[in-house]
Amino acid sequence: MEKLTLKRTERTLLLKYVGEITLEITGELKHRLDAELADETVKAVVVDLSGVSFMDSSGIGFLVSVNTRMRSSGRCFYLYQLSPAVEKTLGLVQLLSFFAILKDECALAAVCG
Repeated sequence: MEKLTLKRTERTLLLKYVGEITLEITGELKHRLDAELADETVKAVVVDLSGVSFMDSSGIGFLVSVNTRMRSSGRCFYLYQLSPAVEKTLGLVQLLSFFAILKDECALAAVCG
């Protein structure tokens, strides 16, 4: 999965994926994320969606699931730099307000500290 980049700071995991987030890839994304979240020092996850050209319903479900899971465990979940395609998709299903969205590098730096 060369299109996936994972970067750790002290307590934050930054996940960046480039390409299409579809049913074919969401299982692998979940597997990789689950492995990272086993480390309970991770208190926040930031998903960079700037390079995502398309996202289907399984991609939306993946994001909703991770957001819900993180919140229920007292951790934080953020989306960062939505691509136009992702912003349109999440807007169509009225989920933009469901997520905490970081708009710029200053907001990201405040989270990643």
